[in-house]
Amino acid sequence: MMSSRVYILLDILEDKYSCALKILEKIAGVVIADTLEGHPNTLVMMEAPNRQRLVELMMPVLASVDHVTEDLHLLVSRAGAPEFCFTGPADAARAESTVY
Repeated sequence: MMSSRVYILLDILEDKYSCALKILEKIAGVVIADTLEGHPNTLVMMEAPNRQRLVELMMPVLASVDHVTEDLHLLVSRAGAPEFCFTGPADAARAESTVY
């Protein structure tokens, strides 16, 4: 069974990195919490057995850093989506017409 995954890109206030990372690393479902150069400056990757559970686990993460976060982006993986190996225009057209 494939797990559901979300990548959360956060802009944490500059002087709050270490505190935010310590909090994030302790939350259930967090697999990776790391700082990045530039903006956004923090990456969190979470996994759960399904999307419903992922949403349940994500809420405490967002709440825990809300007071030190300037911006955030959620990137949800497409678990189970078919993968294509493009070899030419016909393959690209077939991929574009596929409904997920």
